[in-house]
Amino acid sequence: MLSIGKSVQLRSKASQAFREMDHRDLGRSGFWLSQFFIIIATIVGVYLAANAGLKQAITFDNLTGHERNYYLRVSLHDEVQDNVTRLRAYVDETLSRNPSQAVLQNQRPELQQFVWETMRFSPRTLETPSIFLTGGRRFYSEAQDIITKAERRTYGATHAAGLMTALLDQMEQDYLPRLQANYEALGDYLQAQGMIIDIIKE
Repeated sequence: MLSIGKSVQLRSKASQAFREMDHRDLGRSGFWLSQFFIIIATIVGVYLAANAGLKQAITFDNLTGHERNYYLRVSLHDEVQDNVTRLRAYVDETLSRNPSQAVLQNQRPELQQFVWETMRFSPRTLETPSIFLTGGRRFYSEAQDIITKAERRTYGATHAAGLMTALLDQMEQDYLPRLQANYEALGDYLQAQGMIIDIIKE
């Protein structure tokens, strides 16, 4: 009973204190107007902050994607360059000597295609300009076709050497310089945006 009495007394004191408070501001239009603007400012502030955060996230994702594609293009360039060098040696050391079919088959060059094959599974591959994807596909296809036809004697070794040399000249004079200029321009753009581009060349 004592605790109930205390509870009633506390409620009575709280009610009296509430009645004694100054409630005159509640009836003034200025009070409600200021509250309205506070609410609107809060909503606008939250919207602007969220919008700025979203734009920042989109920009960051875009730059990260460009950075990954930059490294992809550099790796593609280096792999194709290595294969061009390997095929030059094949022309000079094998095809130009007009060897037997058995020697041709035994000396078949092994092209490195790790990057090219990996690109099939990269979501960034199709961000690479199509001219470089098409050029790479044609290079590998035509090189393999020349090698196979030379081994089967569909082409004579001398003819195959001429076709291969023309293909390699085209890659060195057109494809590789354009690919290098492209990834260097992309690298310059990324650095201008504050990204750190780190390529270690031997």
